Amino acid sequence: MKKHYRFIWILINLLLDSIWKLKREGENYIPSSGGVIIASNHKAYFDPPLLGSASKREFFFLAKKELFKIGFLGWFFKKCNTIPIYRGTFDREGLVKAVDVLKRGKALVLFPEGTRIKNKGWGKPRLGVGKIALEAEVPVVPAYIYGSDAFFRSIFKSRRIKVSFGPAIEREWLKKLPKDKQGYKILVEEIMRRIKSLAFKTKLG
Repeated sequence: MKKHYRFIWILINLLLDSIWKLKREGENYIPSSGGVIIASNHKAYFDPPLLGSASKREFFFLAKKELFKIGFLGWFFKKCNTIPIYRGTFDREGLVKAVDVLKRGKALVLFPEGTRIKNKGWGKPRLGVGKIALEAEVPVVPAYIYGSDAFFRSIFKSRRIKVSFGPAIEREWLKKLPKDKQGYKILVEEIMRRIKSLAFKTKLG
């Protein structure tokens, strides 16, 4: 891990373990090296740090470009391996940067729903995650975050916060798909199916 990333990782883990009692599950499904996408549900602004703290592997992230102009927040994003993108439009430059990060053997966090889903339902998956995965030809590890929508309220309640990872969609499975909209659609639907399966198991547990 880079020096700044490791310092922030240690600090966040100390807070999460001492105050929120964060529970982690399935970290063994994340490859120790090589390009990989971590595909997760998205309920709260604090989801990226939660995912990053749940693994000993260094993660990379995407964030809206305009956020990098906000003083300390911009500095923080840069130190935490965050790639600026234009959200709400096709950002070819952002796509190229994301694929490059993966081809350099890094782990990249992506949210298939594209934005925070504030209600209890699920958002319609965007094709971008499928395109990035097929272009980079890397495995996709599904992840589910439970309880982050009540992150600060949970300080005063016994509600737990949990991050779960599941078995990866491997390269062999990806190679069967065409690199077009149909292939992207099939992949993002499979990713969401696996995330929902993790959600079901988490709620049962």
